[in-house]
Amino acid sequence: MPKKPLPDFVAPMQASSVKEPFDSPDWIFETKLDGYRAIAVIDSTGKARSWSRNRLPLGPKFPTVQDAVNELKLRSTILDGEIIALDDEGVPRFQLLQQWQKRPIAPVVLYVFDLLWSDGRDITRKTVLQRRDRLQQIINAVPGIQVGGYIENCGIDLYRLAKEKGLEGIIAKRKSGVYRPGKRSPDWLKIKSRPQQASLCAASPKEKGVASILAHCYWARIETGKLRYFGHSGTAFSEKGLKETIDRLKPLFTDKSPVENPPKIPEKFQWVHPKLVCELAFAERATDEQLRQKPPARS
Repeated sequence: MPKKPLPDFVAPMQASSVKEPFDSPDWIFETKLDGYRAIAVIDSTGKARSWSRNRLPLGPKFPTVQDAVNELKLRSTILDGEIIALDDEGVPRFQLLQQWQKRPIAPVVLYVFDLLWSDGRDITRKTVLQRRDRLQQIINAVPGIQVGGYIENCGIDLYRLAKEKGLEGIIAKRKSGVYRPGKRSPDWLKIKSRPQQASLCAASPKEKGVASILAHCYWARIETGKLRYFGHSGTAFSEKGLKETIDRLKPLFTDKSPVENPPKIPEKFQWVHPKLVCELAFAERATDEQLRQKPPARS
């Protein structure tokens, strides 16, 4: 394969979404990470630059990761991976990554899971297994760099483990699949596993009816029988569904907060007696005990 000029950026391939995990001998399975997607381009002199999927420079944000890529001593190589921050149990937590520039209390690493160019050669047309084998061969043990692992056949078991650990989910990759830069491909599938928790509806903004319900539940102090506020979420109700919900909540209206830690926010609320139960999907419980929904847009 002839060498070509190394591009300064390759748009990352993206996964399509499916709802259910599966087992198949034709696929490999990886855990889905909660971080910043990163493309690391290492030029012919060994100098690395890291880019987000939107081609924004990540080196100034995460200089320790940039230094770690430089320590790999590679030439004319492009890596695909995710910058993640690890909690005390080694689990990626996006909140720790967001806080890292102000409070670098958690280890931040580049988790490398694909190889696009190697020693000046474009290998995106090779299969994912061929690319992963080559990746294992060229990466040396360097602090701040991890090479991603995978399993074969057992997608359902990995999904269950990801759910148990509070991870985002799993990624399935077709063994024969090639890398399609900038494309959302059916050869990569993401299966999300967002935690769910039974919750009690407690209040809604007066101005918006129940368009944005505040949810509360017995989770922190269930033994005392007291409710604690832990976050709010939208409902995505239709106009008809919104009217039906308001009619159902009206008999439960009260002027007294049913929670022991009411939120300190400027909106006026119509509290309701916590008689109804709903189920919320959320990404993770943050360190301040609030629930985090979908992460903000990532650079």
